[in-house]
Amino acid sequence: MTGVDEVPGAELSGVLARTRDAARVPALSAAAGRGGEVVWADVAHASWAGSPTPEHAFRIGSVTKPMVAVAVLRLVAEGDVALADPIGRHLPDAPAPDATVRQLLTHTSGLQSEFPGPWWERHGGPTWDELVRSGVEQLWDPGERYHYSNPGFAVLGRLVEVVRGSSWDKVLRDELWGPLGMTATGRVPVGPHVTGYAVHPHADLVHHEPVAEYHAAGPAGEVWSTPSDLVRFGLWLVGGEADRDAGEAVLPLALRHQMAVPRVVVDDAGPAGGPWPTSHGLGVRVRQDGTVRTVGHGGSVPGFTADLRADTATGDVVAVCGSSTLGFGDGTGLLAALQGAEAPSPLPPGDVHDTVERAIGRGTTGPGEITGTWYWGPVPHTVRVGADGRVELRSQHGSRGTVFDAVAGELRGVEGGYWLGERLTVRDAGGVPVALDVGTFHFTRAPYDPATAVPGGVAATGWYRPGPTA
Repeated sequence: MTGVDEVPGAELSGVLARTRDAARVPALSAAAGRGGEVVWADVAHASWAGSPTPEHAFRIGSVTKPMVAVAVLRLVAEGDVALADPIGRHLPDAPAPDATVRQLLTHTSGLQSEFPGPWWERHGGPTWDELVRSGVEQLWDPGERYHYSNPGFAVLGRLVEVVRGSSWDKVLRDELWGPLGMTATGRVPVGPHVTGYAVHPHADLVHHEPVAEYHAAGPAGEVWSTPSDLVRFGLWLVGGEADRDAGEAVLPLALRHQMAVPRVVVDDAGPAGGPWPTSHGLGVRVRQDGTVRTVGHGGSVPGFTADLRADTATGDVVAVCGSSTLGFGDGTGLLAALQGAEAPSPLPPGDVHDTVERAIGRGTTGPGEITGTWYWGPVPHTVRVGADGRVELRSQHGSRGTVFDAVAGELRGVEGGYWLGERLTVRDAGGVPVALDVGTFHFTRAPYDPATAVPGGVAATGWYRPGPTA
């Protein structure tokens, strides 16, 4: 790395450390880019979490999606595919065959958010044939509205494989990762990597997360990478790469600019409403934070979260990767610190002094009730039932709120948020609700309650207090 003296390295490391402490992430790694180069990288970690370095890889979840989008746009640039093509023209067996390539890239195909069956991120994804047979729902007509869809990117990955005659990850290695010098990036780790954990929301306890094979779902979020490699990708996305000839050979800058055009509002605010700081382009998120517009993507799978932000005006880039399901927020504070602005305060520290009995307790609602606190993995949510019988599910961290109502004998998301249009099913044991299935996500009264059928299973160690050998 060069240019370290040109960036506030000490301030960036301080923001990273404070963010890690506030969110209790076992390992939090970050990098920054400016002037075509990675100019800073650092890792903050718990004392028990080994000795990770900036060269250790993390799972990056949905930051995989803009990489797959690049592979699709290369097909467009070469004339093999058009953005206006119905996907059924190339994949006759694809769900939503009338949806266009452009609509799949912008999450406006109408496809449901997750893959049918158990929570795929922990249980494992389907093969293509299994996906075709699974009955993926199309909740809206193509182009009607934004609705984030992981199956939509499985379809795009399949498109790349069929046209190229090679696996989607090999195409990315040959056509994107290799040319951009992203040597630590791959569908599986290609070097040192960290372990992913669930961190208990109320106690100093952790839980190992499984690393399932995603098969055809891989293009939705299976890649491993380092923040430095993600910064290289971000620099290229906004035309800030050092080797312009190599960058143009991957995808012309004009097409990269087309990726970053805001095409649809991301209306995930939920029933409470609120401002719309985020839109979606062709496979990328476009955020407007005050006067700063960034292009990139966030990502999460059990055990890991990640964020990539590239300033479209200055070319400054930050990437952050964490080893916790609960997450750390995003890269806004690091980008502000890189640019000499005041970094927002990190997430408030969790109440880790609660007793273990409360932390792994069964909740306080009575039999037959679904109101109160439920946990998606370690992430607490609140369920309220209104006088009209409608059910509201909302994260206690303020995101992913949806109202559900009876539709054709089922509870379906009818208002706002990530689960709009998705199904909520109550799982009973002896007449007592013990789990909720929300768009295939598994919610329990206690984090990863082993008394329920947690997709992907619960580690034999369960929740435990980490130490030097964890």
